[in-house]
Amino acid sequence: MTDHPKTSVTDAPPIQTPSPLRVAIFADFVCPYSFLAVEQIDRLAREYNLQPLWRPHWLHPDTPPEGCPRENTAQSEEKAQRRNAWIKEMAPDQFARIRYPEKRQYSFLAFEALEFAADYGLDFAYKTAVYDLMWTEGADIGQLETLLLAAERCGLDTDELEAAFKQRSYFQRALDAVTQARRIGITNTPTIFLGKTRINGWHYYEVLQSVLEKQGLQPISAQ
Repeated sequence: MTDHPKTSVTDAPPIQTPSPLRVAIFADFVCPYSFLAVEQIDRLAREYNLQPLWRPHWLHPDTPPEGCPRENTAQSEEKAQRRNAWIKEMAPDQFARIRYPEKRQYSFLAFEALEFAADYGLDFAYKTAVYDLMWTEGADIGQLETLLLAAERCGLDTDELEAAFKQRSYFQRALDAVTQARRIGITNTPTIFLGKTRINGWHYYEVLQSVLEKQGLQPISAQ
């Protein structure tokens, strides 16, 4: 009788999946350039191993909850025309979708709702819904109804969000986030932190790609 050689089975070491690169975007829902950045960051998140985190930078803290009229002067009109020409040239697809609000809108309630959505892991989807409602559908993000509609589109519990608003459960968190942005010197919207690189303002998608790949991050399709 011939003995068979003994064999042993050793568990293979677990495959180490690299952690997603943290990307922070400081922005205000009322900023058109921040709206333009939404499509770019969403695309980066699809194509690279990223974990985007949208944080508030309150552009106009003097805006009352009901909003306020926009300036109607020759200087403000000239500024708006320059802005529109720039967006039309740089992001023509987005320019075709934009509906400029008739008034300056109050954004702090949307910051509170973003904190609520973060507790359910839906802040990334929620921010897109809010931007779309304001910039493509003409809704007022200073109104509770708009923020609840955005929550419904993301699968959040609208009754729970409404109760959180009534109790101001997320007021302090939103205020702390706004304070943090000021403390670290955020002045532009959007301001994007891609790994070790800070990018002030809107830039072409290819610029963001280049910054990522210089830090060694490759598209998911190439891994």
